[in-house]
Amino acid sequence: MALTQKLATRAAPVSRRRCVARAQPAKGAQAVATDAPAPARVVVVDSGSYSVKGTVRKINEDRLDLKVAQPATAGEPFVWAGVYDGHGGYAVADWLQKKLFNVVEEEWKSGMKPEFCMTEAFLAADRKLLSVGAGFMGMGERGVGGSKCGATAATTLMFPTPEGHTTLVTANVGDARIVLVRNGEAVQLSEDHVPDREEERYRIESANPNPRLPLVRYQGGTWRVGGLLALSRAFGDAYLKGSLQFEGRPQGSDGYSSGFGLIAEPYTTSTPLSAQDAWLVVSSDGLYAEEERGGGGGLDNKGMVEMLGKVPPGADLNKVAQSLASAAVKLGSTDDVTVVVMRLGTA
Repeated sequence: MALTQKLATRAAPVSRRRCVARAQPAKGAQAVATDAPAPARVVVVDSGSYSVKGTVRKINEDRLDLKVAQPATAGEPFVWAGVYDGHGGYAVADWLQKKLFNVVEEEWKSGMKPEFCMTEAFLAADRKLLSVGAGFMGMGERGVGGSKCGATAATTLMFPTPEGHTTLVTANVGDARIVLVRNGEAVQLSEDHVPDREEERYRIESANPNPRLPLVRYQGGTWRVGGLLALSRAFGDAYLKGSLQFEGRPQGSDGYSSGFGLIAEPYTTSTPLSAQDAWLVVSSDGLYAEEERGGGGGLDNKGMVEMLGKVPPGADLNKVAQSLASAAVKLGSTDDVTVVVMRLGTA
């Protein structure tokens, strides 16, 4: 079922159980409607992407991955899009760009429910990122790119159901964002994993072995895990994840230890697509206003949808993605901005 091969050769699909998970609205999403529209055979009519270095950054640490084909066998992915926002270097984001989809493919072969497959793939990928040796006699840094290198991720995957409809599966870790434009309004299908959120702070502190010393502390104008990282979930960042030798406590569904409660378990959704779905946008957090975490200004979901509503048929979507990024920078974004834009339609 390799989508990378299918783009060129239409490789034969892998036989497996195909089980469609339930639709699940994102917490805090700008919901649209009450009744779910009728599912339809939806495809990506056109797509585009753009990435730009932040105004206060030395290098662009964002990466993206976009693969689009036509739907074929039921249960076989035909669209994959991922945006990876690196911090402490670009090595983890680079690894995710090149290898995360391969890990997802392996989990997909199990035939388990799509959301479960995505969760298992994210956790497996993080284990691989953390397993890189620490050097001679364990005296070097652990993790791809070093112990302080990490990344957030937002990914989308589409596959046809046996009934001929299209299901969209999303997974995100950190504050990269996924927005579906349905009936002219934004439906956010990602969840910001930041220690600002009460439920994330509670998750971390509920397993704190020393409550007198909080694991989440207010530093530098924002809440930070360990007083250092303004994210509560991320790939990599080995210095905040237990070495499995000394510190650490059980955390996350795979049972690995996390010294400060930082995990790579994603928020997932599964959504039947419909004829009312016009756009799908995957982006790093630099596209949106993030003043509370030092990212500067930017768009909000409504402003982004308004811009897309003015895009004429046949427009170059690479330029549309660039326009969105430029608008965010004009509004004060100082972070790297990476955007993947997909125009949806029925087949």
